[in-house]
Amino acid sequence: MQVTRNRMALCAVIVALGCPAAGEEALSGRVRPSFGAAPSDVVIQAFIEPNELNRSVTFVVDSGSFYTSSMVELDGERAPRAKEVRFRMLPAGSYQVRLTLTGTDGERGYFVRSLELW
Repeated sequence: MQVTRNRMALCAVIVALGCPAAGEEALSGRVRPSFGAAPSDVVIQAFIEPNELNRSVTFVVDSGSFYTSSMVELDGERAPRAKEVRFRMLPAGSYQVRLTLTGTDGERGYFVRSLELW
């Protein structure tokens, strides 16, 4: 009974933090907000599984009429697991947010989400 409670408490903490659990994917992410009034600041978080091959993560926000990006270098498996970029005052539009993890062997993973600002 105590083990079940501990497991349930651990699951509740993971959900409350909103961080992806470690898994098979090299890259996952989160976009906040996923919709809202423009102009708006948008925070994009990348969660990266440590690996000696990791070299950079690129954050792209594209609506067709507005584009911005940022690239962050990574120090292999010594790099922090989470990276965050804030794009300020994005104008109204339907955006595609894309994160790309690049390693010594090319693209290692990607994450895509939609963002609606009206």
